[in-house]
Amino acid sequence: MAKSVWDEIKDLFKSDDEKAEERQKELDDALERERDVVEQLDELDRQYRESIADEEDEDLTEELEKLFPSDSGYREKEYSAQTDEQIEQQAKAEGDAAKQQDTEELQRRFESDKQKLEGSKDSSDKSLKDSYAELEKLYDELKQRTRDDALKRGVARGSIASSQIEGLENELTGDRAQARQSYMDSVNDIDRKLKQLQADKDSALEQLDIAYAAELAQRIDKLKADRDKQVEKYEEYNWDVRRKNAAYAAKRERDIAEYLRERDKEKQETQRKREELENTVGYTGEKRENYAKRYEIAYQFYSSLSPDIASDALMASPNMRYYLGEYHYNQLLRSLKDAKAAAHENDRYL
Repeated sequence: MAKSVWDEIKDLFKSDDEKAEERQKELDDALERERDVVEQLDELDRQYRESIADEEDEDLTEELEKLFPSDSGYREKEYSAQTDEQIEQQAKAEGDAAKQQDTEELQRRFESDKQKLEGSKDSSDKSLKDSYAELEKLYDELKQRTRDDALKRGVARGSIASSQIEGLENELTGDRAQARQSYMDSVNDIDRKLKQLQADKDSALEQLDIAYAAELAQRIDKLKADRDKQVEKYEEYNWDVRRKNAAYAAKRERDIAEYLRERDKEKQETQRKREELENTVGYTGEKRENYAKRYEIAYQFYSSLSPDIASDALMASPNMRYYLGEYHYNQLLRSLKDAKAAAHENDRYL
């Protein structure tokens, strides 16, 4: 705001110290009021920084992933090892199946041998009956011959025939007893063999139980050993994969760090050239829009100050050069200085 004629007259009577003190007070007041402006500029600056940071971060992430893939290609292998309980159940199931098969085979052999012996017993019984029948037939024939012979010799010899027939009957009884004894000996021998067969079967089944119990323990030990060996094999493989992945990750990190160092150098050089160009011709794109808003805010504020101190207030500001950038800062400073010069020129003609 320009001074009135009366203010100009009063300034003529002020000392240089008073004028300097008054000017400093106006500058301090301007800097105090500048805080609201700084908050608006800081918000614009934050928005701009976030927008370019998001783009740069996204582009950089994709670029790094393409140049230095995070996936090494090495893969660990999964192996679900059996528990001791599962191994024991498996071994028992396998053993029970084999044991059942052997038991059934043993039972079949026993039944076959038993049937043979029982068949022999039946044969002995039939042989005894056949022997009885043959003896009956034989002695019937002999007795008939004796009777026929007695008839030929006459009745007087009947007592002799009776004695002879009685003798034949006694012989028949003896032969029948002998056949019976032979039969009993055969049957007793078969019964003994059947008992021995049953004993052999019971013993074989017991031995089978003992053998399979031992085989089960051995099978369980073998399955556990095989499992432990397999687990160790997978652990060794996966440990090697983890080692390779760690080495890959470390090398990738080093390569990325080196790449970013070179990239930052190039970026700084590009930024330097861009800033030189911006200081000459101004900004472009989104940055141009953002900085134009900053310039308008700063321009409105400093234009509201007295032209006599506006340019000095701008130069005294610790923030404006950063928020406006060299191009807009210099543009605003020239504008304020031109306004100051114009104000002084007007005062000269008053």
